[in-house]
Amino acid sequence: MKGSRNTSGFILLDMLVSLPILVFLLAAMGAMAVMAFRAAFFMMADSELQQEVQMAVRQVAEDARTSYAIRGFTKDEKPGYTFYQYRSPDEASSSTFRTQYWVHKVGSVDKLVWKDEMRPLTGNHSLAGVDITAFSCSEVAPRLHEIRLTGRSRVTRHSYTLAVCVYGPERMD
Repeated sequence: MKGSRNTSGFILLDMLVSLPILVFLLAAMGAMAVMAFRAAFFMMADSELQQEVQMAVRQVAEDARTSYAIRGFTKDEKPGYTFYQYRSPDEASSSTFRTQYWVHKVGSVDKLVWKDEMRPLTGNHSLAGVDITAFSCSEVAPRLHEIRLTGRSRVTRHSYTLAVCVYGPERMD
């Protein structure tokens, strides 16, 4: 009987020591899982930020490549640019047309928009919440324009800037 009591006390002592260690290990594993999900979420938000800025710059650069003139303007204290392009002879009555890009605040998000406010190029995805913090188009040399767009993720607070240089056609008039 005496051996039985010692054994039961030993098992109780073992449980009292093992249970807190087990709880601590489970809590640590849970914390690591949460940190892994958070890191994956931040990585996806940053890649979405880069993707949105790259797609917007690609479209602006395509218009800049076919534009004979680019003029800046401001709208609601935000930068914007008008791209003047030639039409093909069989397209329309006038020989030129223009496309505009500018930064427009929609709710609390600054978006790069194209032609009108109902056509945003950025800020449409909820994961990253991309804010456009800078947009510029400057002439580096005759017919050579540098397009620079900076976006900031509202989730990670990281910024991403993309700049491209594009040659435009010669003016024909």
